[in-house]
Amino acid sequence: MMKMYLVVVVVVLLNVVSHSQILIDESYDDWNDVVLYNDPIGDGSNFGDDFTAFQVTNDDEYLYFRIELRDEILLQEDNRINIYIDTDNNANTGTIQAGIGAEIGFEFGDRRGFIRNGNATNTIFHNDIGITVLPSLSSKIFEFALSRTYFAGGTQFIDGTIAVACKDNRSGGDIIPNSAADRLYTLVDNNNPTLPKFDFLKVGNGFRMMTYNSLFDGLFEFGQSQQQRRMIKAMDADIYTFVEIYDFNSGSIVDIIEDETGYTNWDHASEGSDTHVISKYPIKDHTNIDGNGAYILDYEGNDMLIIVAHLPAGSNDESRQAEVDKIAAFIRDAKLGLNEFQLATNAPILITGDMNLYGNKRQRETLTTGDIINNNAYGPDASPDWDGTPLTAALPFASGLPQAVTWINPNSSFFPGRLDYTFYSDHTLDLTNTFCLNTNDMEDADLEVLGLNRNDSRSASDHLPVITDFEIIEPNRQRDLTLEDINTRVFPNPATNLLHIDSKTEISSIIITDVMGEVVFRSNNISKENTINATEWNSGTYLIQLITIKGSVTEKMFKF
Repeated sequence: MMKMYLVVVVVVLLNVVSHSQILIDESYDDWNDVVLYNDPIGDGSNFGDDFTAFQVTNDDEYLYFRIELRDEILLQEDNRINIYIDTDNNANTGTIQAGIGAEIGFEFGDRRGFIRNGNATNTIFHNDIGITVLPSLSSKIFEFALSRTYFAGGTQFIDGTIAVACKDNRSGGDIIPNSAADRLYTLVDNNNPTLPKFDFLKVGNGFRMMTYNSLFDGLFEFGQSQQQRRMIKAMDADIYTFVEIYDFNSGSIVDIIEDETGYTNWDHASEGSDTHVISKYPIKDHTNIDGNGAYILDYEGNDMLIIVAHLPAGSNDESRQAEVDKIAAFIRDAKLGLNEFQLATNAPILITGDMNLYGNKRQRETLTTGDIINNNAYGPDASPDWDGTPLTAALPFASGLPQAVTWINPNSSFFPGRLDYTFYSDHTLDLTNTFCLNTNDMEDADLEVLGLNRNDSRSASDHLPVITDFEIIEPNRQRDLTLEDINTRVFPNPATNLLHIDSKTEISSIIITDVMGEVVFRSNNISKENTINATEWNSGTYLIQLITIKGSVTEKMFKF
């Protein structure tokens, strides 16, 4: 009895420490000072998913969880992983799972769960408990938020000491944390969420772009049109890109934008069945890339390439991969002057739109790195940015939420996610500001200033407008990420036989080349701690390229 008492006291003390604000954004540095529970590899069923790490923390509005697995999975499909919460820390109430009496349970692969209230058990979906999970793509690491307020015979609030566990519900499935004591968690109060900073008004002297899925011609439909009009006016963009406007041409869109903004000198073009660009800058040319639109703009006398993409939805990985392969090949050829665009050197490059990136993470990697899967059909790989590095993904947070989500549909079984993207060439473009316009969670004062109604974004579309402000980088200006920026160590340097690369940021690819550009090592199977055998390498200087969600870092290394 005394031993259990001491364990509980330690848990409480650990959780009164002030933690960094957790942001659901696929970047895990903010978890560094949260208690980490590790789990042995292979301690569960051979047929289930194997947990390797678990963390939990909270603020006044959300519980936050982070899990790591041995193998890459898609959390929203084809698994039996559950989160269980014993809200009263009483094993005699609730449903017995993972050694706790759970009042709340949720199975991610089934996208549904339960709430237990007395003897009644009710089925719930993500919106009933406010679950948000990222990434929406396949991964070995996931973080998710769950609202502390929910309804079960009345409004309930998760507070005090609770018990939590993740479990794979296959026979003999893994459980984390392993011990009953480690499943106890005491919530910390008076910890209001600290939201990401951005500006609703354009930042800098460059251009603002609004990217939007209008949802089946919603800009022209009763019940959606007025809401979308208000958001178009409030965001006051220089470039608007749309997808899912099928039955109306770009000229019809211009008529609406002119009415709302008062500006009357818009250029416009359409490609494919539903992609459109409305621009204050002249559109010099445009073409179709397998249903996606490529547009060349004249931005202050210089070329700028914008690709507006609307990739296949759902579990259609093969078709999505084929389209992103074609987009990567198009950029390669435009830079080399091998297609109709013959892009000017150092012309800014953007890929934007509803990417529907749900499924294999490989599609996002192709868009950022230019690593084409079907080289036989679409030619060789080529880094898309002018300095030989990947494109960077803007990371917009939904206004009023600590979550980088762009798609929210309370009536779908799928969780809010990150489906809409803007990738850009950071060698030529500086991102000065970005966010998603989510009116439902904005402050009243901001809504009033912008002339918006609280339900505008959700009633207009299930996609949020993605806003990005950019400035052109002068040719002599350099902006390089460092190892410190991505919380990564490369050691020893110089190296002899073994080279170690340890990172707290998820790395999607490691490429090591010698000074002649020959690749001596390449891997897309990356863990937090990596050991590379350099024994057979010649003595000399090598370049290590690390590709992460934050961007690319190149580090020089010497081999004895």
